[in-house]
Amino acid sequence: MESIDPTLARLFLTLAEELHFGRTAERLGWRQPQVSKGLRHLESCLGVPLLNRTSRRVRLTAAGEALREPLRDWLHQGQGLALVARAAAQGQRGQLRVGMVSPAGFGPLPSWLHAFQVAHPGVALELREATLDVQLDGLQRGSLDLGWVLQPAGAPPPPLGWRALAEEPFVLAVSQPAACRLGPEPAVDALLTEPLVLFPRDIAPALHDAVVDYYRAHGVIVQPRQRAVQMATLIHLASADFGLAWVPASMQALQRPGVLYLDAPPDAPRCQTWVLATPALGPVARAFLQGLPSAG
Repeated sequence: MESIDPTLARLFLTLAEELHFGRTAERLGWRQPQVSKGLRHLESCLGVPLLNRTSRRVRLTAAGEALREPLRDWLHQGQGLALVARAAAQGQRGQLRVGMVSPAGFGPLPSWLHAFQVAHPGVALELREATLDVQLDGLQRGSLDLGWVLQPAGAPPPPLGWRALAEEPFVLAVSQPAACRLGPEPAVDALLTEPLVLFPRDIAPALHDAVVDYYRAHGVIVQPRQRAVQMATLIHLASADFGLAWVPASMQALQRPGVLYLDAPPDAPRCQTWVLATPALGPVARAFLQGLPSAG
């Protein structure tokens, strides 16, 4: 079947419907001798006659009758493959593998992903929760298409940077005993001398350094009491009075008994959400990025 020219296949199917060379030529916009020549070429390829033609009538042979439905199915499959290919080239079909740091789930990312999925039902969406270092490795190796990470405002974009999408302040997650110690309007010095729980530097160097540099600018050397990779874990530790935790303001959606959120000082660093992408973007990733807003 692969050796059959689709044009000749359509010619035969039209002939099988019309059983008349003149009407077939008219439907296809051909000359009648072209129809006869095309049929002979198809029969030559197959090695069997497909039509019996007399001066009075045209009818299908047994071989022509047997070929009719399989040939129609084959053409439909070919048209379907073309549609699949075009949809993939336009970002309507395929796969989107997105890495994300856990705080991204508290921002607008889930709603953006849902809207994209509704508009692109042919795209298989795969989410992977991962820290910045893991996402960078996945993007460089091609196992991720996009990555969601946190950066301090004003910092250079991370490697493979694409653009910032949102900016928010930090808040300080503290235990109820700490909130009582600090009072309703704690001074900066009081906040910075509270024990601290912090994420390791290797998972988000720029963000870690922004917090540490802020303490240093106020004459405080940071010595975290505990470290944890996930922002949610830092909040859990804060609830047990291990120390205060710096987390993006959107994390306030995580309400845990024993935790209160305080505004960071006005001069504290701010946090940006960045989407990362490799230079060699596929059609699906391009389609998704085109629908994203700019930072604001």
